[in-house]
Amino acid sequence: RERLLRERRMAKKSRRRNRGKGKAVDAKSPTAGEANLKAKGTKCFVQGDYKSALDYFTQAIKADPKDHTLYSNRSATQYQLQVYDEALTDAKECVKLKPDWPKGYLRTGMACEKCLQFLDAKDAYAKGLELAPEDAALNKSMKEIVALLDELKLSEQERSADNPDGDRFSRLVKWMKDGGCKFPKLYMKYYTEDYRGVHTLCNIPADDMVLYVPQKYIMTTEMAKESAIGKAIRRSRYDIRSAHSWLACYLCQEKHDLKSFWKPYIDILPDKYSNMPIFFKDFYKKFLKGSYSIEMAQNRLLDLKSEYQGICRQCPEFRKFHHLEFVWGRLVVITRNFGLDIHGTETDALVPYADMLNHMPDKQTDWKFDNKLDGFTMVTNRSVARGEQIFDSYGRKCQGRYFVNYGFTIDNNFNDNDAVILADLPEDDPHYQMKLKYLHGRRVREYQVPGHYSEDSTGQSDVNHPRNMFSFFRFLHARDKELMVLSTNDGYKLKDIEPISIRNEIAVLRHIQKSARESLSRFPDPLSLDHMMLKENKFMDMNHRNCIMMRSGEKETLHWFIRLADMAVPMLKMSWKDLKRKAAKCHQQRTRFNYYVTTVIVPLVKNQK
Repeated sequence: RERLLRERRMAKKSRRRNRGKGKAVDAKSPTAGEANLKAKGTKCFVQGDYKSALDYFTQAIKADPKDHTLYSNRSATQYQLQVYDEALTDAKECVKLKPDWPKGYLRTGMACEKCLQFLDAKDAYAKGLELAPEDAALNKSMKEIVALLDELKLSEQERSADNPDGDRFSRLVKWMKDGGCKFPKLYMKYYTEDYRGVHTLCNIPADDMVLYVPQKYIMTTEMAKESAIGKAIRRSRYDIRSAHSWLACYLCQEKHDLKSFWKPYIDILPDKYSNMPIFFKDFYKKFLKGSYSIEMAQNRLLDLKSEYQGICRQCPEFRKFHHLEFVWGRLVVITRNFGLDIHGTETDALVPYADMLNHMPDKQTDWKFDNKLDGFTMVTNRSVARGEQIFDSYGRKCQGRYFVNYGFTIDNNFNDNDAVILADLPEDDPHYQMKLKYLHGRRVREYQVPGHYSEDSTGQSDVNHPRNMFSFFRFLHARDKELMVLSTNDGYKLKDIEPISIRNEIAVLRHIQKSARESLSRFPDPLSLDHMMLKENKFMDMNHRNCIMMRSGEKETLHWFIRLADMAVPMLKMSWKDLKRKAAKCHQQRTRFNYYVTTVIVPLVKNQK
């Protein structure tokens, strides 16, 4: 009993001491839980585990939605995760809860900058400095944003000079900005009628969003299908051959509508495509004599005409558009198309401004449709200096596809230059009739391949892969027991045939060499002349230069296959003892020829009986 009385007196004294100090924190109270979650979130943030930090700060906000520091912390976390719109939302909530706290304005300004809202960022920093004039972070951010705005203003003045398309550019920019598009660090530059590009107004760091285009300003295949002309084509039940035709037809419709929503965008598109080989006359074709690109361009034009005629035949509403208008529309699409996933739907799309970026294999940007932002975003993957042209990549392709589809060529495109090589069944082959029957009477196949043996190939069809070509040649020269190895339940393998024997491989190399020489003989001018012209760089125009680049790439490829046989056949005749030392050097240095040595010659010679 005395012990209980003593404990009551001690408790009473304790209550007196804590009176006026507020309720003590209980381990199970929400405030304690919130503090624990905040501490865990801060620890994860410092360690760079931003996803876990985000989860802890979100839980803490649920426990105490009035704590402004939690929104500040979550804003910083979203910033690190590059979810800048949500970082801005949290920063604004922080300021709303605690308008006299300087850090909230710092968070707001930083997020505004990433959302390309530079004037809002400056205003946020200014308000923060009113509360804390000596704050180092706010002063540094304000200095940087003022310098950026001054640089952008200066660059805007510089870029306005000497641009024949200035009015059209200005209308496009105004139309896009009025609709919420953002690209404050970029501007379009005119070079020639057929060549324009996008340049930077200031120094741009890596991981910086330089372009945002909301979904409303993205022209998609689905939009085209739901248009008046799209519905008419669907009602006609015409089976569109190329998905690009939907957008091409829609462009034809909108081009004739002077009140079209898309008019500012369509006005900036090229009126003609004189750089495209499908429109080349004899003047340019003479520079391409011997090149497969002439036939490729002719086939492309025939395909476009066939698609146009098919649509007109079944859809009377489309007959008001001229054939060349449809071709124009298809060229717009093929040269500007983006493949996007928009809210789970894969589609072809035209994205204003983004489609003005020219191609460079080593691209400077990454792009996607951001479902959270409900728009197209383009972000730099490395820094770009002020005034530089900023590039995208159209993907890795053979030179012929760049030339015929896009109207340009790539310098130093060694790995993806290609040429046509014919594979014909030799009439003196002892198994000629049996092989001819299996080939359904087709004794000749045409391959369009780059000059290498690597599995890494840009071709999308069987005839574009060097290994498929080698496989077919190995079948052509297979004899007796070798044919038994290639036999299957359905006949014989024609693909994925590994090297069979030294005799077979020598025959393959010599046959390819003979075909390469025949293809080379179709060119009236030697490769040395092309190299001299490219070195002097005195061309009449870009079309002339592109023709020389195209044909020189084909010749270089054919010469590579000729040299391959000259160097490989003697090595195939060596003993393993003699080859071993040469093979060791080939392993040390990766070249196109050395790859063939290590993957084909070495196994054949080493394993010969």
